Amino acid sequence: MSDAKIVELEREGIHPLPALSCPLQLNVMDPDERVWPLLKVKLHHSHQLQLKRLGDQDFLPKGERQVLLLVDHPMMAPVYDELERKAGEERPLVFMGDVKNTALVRRAMRMGAMDFLPFDSEPVELWSALVRISAQVSASVKLAPVTVVVNGKAGSGASFVCANLGHALSRKEEGSKILLLDASMRYGSLADYLNIKNKQGGLSEALQRAGELDAMALAGMVCKAREHLEVLPTSTLPLHDEKNVSARQCSQLLHLVRGQYGQVLVDMSRGPEGWNLPLLEQADRVLVVMQQSLAGLRETIYLLRQLRHELGIGKDRILLLINRFDKKKDVSLAEIEKATEITRILTLPNDFAMAETCTDLGRLVAEEKGNHKLVAAFNAVVEALQTQPGQNQPKPGLFNRLFGKK
Repeated sequence: MSDAKIVELEREGIHPLPALSCPLQLNVMDPDERVWPLLKVKLHHSHQLQLKRLGDQDFLPKGERQVLLLVDHPMMAPVYDELERKAGEERPLVFMGDVKNTALVRRAMRMGAMDFLPFDSEPVELWSALVRISAQVSASVKLAPVTVVVNGKAGSGASFVCANLGHALSRKEEGSKILLLDASMRYGSLADYLNIKNKQGGLSEALQRAGELDAMALAGMVCKAREHLEVLPTSTLPLHDEKNVSARQCSQLLHLVRGQYGQVLVDMSRGPEGWNLPLLEQADRVLVVMQQSLAGLRETIYLLRQLRHELGIGKDRILLLINRFDKKKDVSLAEIEKATEITRILTLPNDFAMAETCTDLGRLVAEEKGNHKLVAAFNAVVEALQTQPGQNQPKPGLFNRLFGKK
């Protein structure tokens, strides 16, 4: 394909494509680059698809999310022989060739091809095949719900909340593993909140390998925090280390962890960034932590506008959590509700001394004092997160009065 043709395609603009049901990696074997340049132009914008070109010496990828696209060529005969021998392996295969060559079509079927496309197919036809493949993969995997905990204003307590919520969930959902994911590339503190000394891996390594990770490799990167509670901690990276990660890699990693755990809690205390937006977009619930101050309210309103208007997250998926709530403060719950337009507002009672003690010791509130009012409050937040909007919810005033008391 000529450079002029590529420039022409780039100028055409990218039309929205139907979403894939789960992230995929498309591994392309195209010796003559018959379609590879076109695919790079048309499909590289998708956050859900990782493109990779394979040479004749590369190993054939395996796995339900590793799609292999073969563009017919005489030198591909050894690859065809190998695929026929391994036809029973889990490997989605799409073939591109001369549809009039019935012998080739039959051979593609013996290799296990899920689709056969003509050479002159448009990328949208290939995308349709990928949509079908992703739907089959997604249907075979039960995906865990995702809750993102994010600060409305820096320092509002999202990490403290996330650690204690994870513990409350793990005790409520016995037999189901909970994953805490620290969505900070360098400065996350979840491992410190849970007193984890020996980290086996970290977020950066997991993101870099997201396209090839399987359940066993993931298990080697997470750390056990408590019974039924595991953590994917922040990686310790030097400041000059500039490994770039993408939203596409984040989406791939999220799909993998959702298939391995009963619940996923994300600590996004550092706020949204370009690479971690899939965590918000795919979240069932977004818990925005704020404190009762005008400054906190202003920044929370700005964050909510981003969530709702830029990411399209509906109000029904957003809950506000007022940390260190004090009913005597000037900023009331009614004023917060009016300013934010969020009706599902929860509170945590004010006990700074307990929070500081737990943070310093790497202990959870329930471990420090099992009957503390914060323990009851965290259990109530868990109940609220698992309740659909409008479904058996206590009246906001009564609920907040109960757990806003000292």
